Amino acid sequence: MDVVATVDISKANFDEWFSFFKSYENLRHDFVTNEVVTKISDAKATVSFTIKDIDGLTTLSASQFLLDGEAKLGVTVELAEKLS
Repeated sequence: MDVVATVDISKANFDEWFSFFKSYENLRHDFVTNEVVTKISDAKATVSFTIKDIDGLTTLSASQFLLDGEAKLGVTVELAEKLS
């Protein structure tokens, strides 16, 4: 499934979020492929990707590491299926 995540950052900036995002890239790539990150502003980005393991991605997204990191940065994420 191809999706686009809209990332809103309220307590940090794009560079701080991107560093955090890159820090768990090896874990994420077990579950997704074809990631493309687009900086919209210092407070917003989009990430398009293909999900190859939805259960694994759901478990990763609910991990304490991600929850703590996103809370610290003030990150909220909205997913939408990418239309072809």
